[in-house]
Amino acid sequence: MSARQTILSEIQARNGSTAEAAPDFNIQIPSPEYDVDFWSNKTAHFLQMLEQVHGTWNILANMDEVPNAVMCYLQGIHLELRVIAAPDENLTRLHWQQSGVDATWGKAEKPDRVSVTMAYAGIAETGTIAMVSSAQSPVTLNFLPEVNIVVLPESRLVPAMEQFWPLVKQQPRAVNFITGPSKTADIEQTIVYGAHGPKKFHVLIIKDSRNIAMQNGGVNQPIDSGLIKNASA
Repeated sequence: MSARQTILSEIQARNGSTAEAAPDFNIQIPSPEYDVDFWSNKTAHFLQMLEQVHGTWNILANMDEVPNAVMCYLQGIHLELRVIAAPDENLTRLHWQQSGVDATWGKAEKPDRVSVTMAYAGIAETGTIAMVSSAQSPVTLNFLPEVNIVVLPESRLVPAMEQFWPLVKQQPRAVNFITGPSKTADIEQTIVYGAHGPKKFHVLIIKDSRNIAMQNGGVNQPIDSGLIKNASA
């Protein structure tokens, strides 16, 4: 008899019931079936869904192009070249000053207008960015600034939510899923941006991510579709 059945039997005995506790059973969660071949079209589908939720994007060859891409983006939206960035080694090692970007590192504070972060993963089905909190990924960077620029290694794209969870090797304090800029239509059904977070959400996808160090230790590796499918089965 399992612990659950023992507890229920004791409760029933105290209440004068003679019925036996229902047996334990295993809940079988079926693997989802998709009409879209996410494995061969992950990036294209991710970008399509990101645009539908009013996010923007650029595709870069490698991490070295990030500072210049940030500079061009900020100039395009007429903001000063100043960012608060995650204290992640993939970002701190870049040559920000050469691109004219004034980058500082740490948690976002109320005056900070632009943040730059490293995504833990991207979810193609919904165009979502997954952020896992850590000392290198402060949560405030995701919500306080009015502009959030996220760097996403293309190899960290997964087809759907079910394939994301096996990537989290250590239990974090928080996992945040971000799908486009913050918006609401609570008042008169008029969309307002920046209600609960950034007004603008821009993703930089990195094609060559072989030497990107990821959270939880280790070097970023391309995701094995067979392993992830097995993990979600």
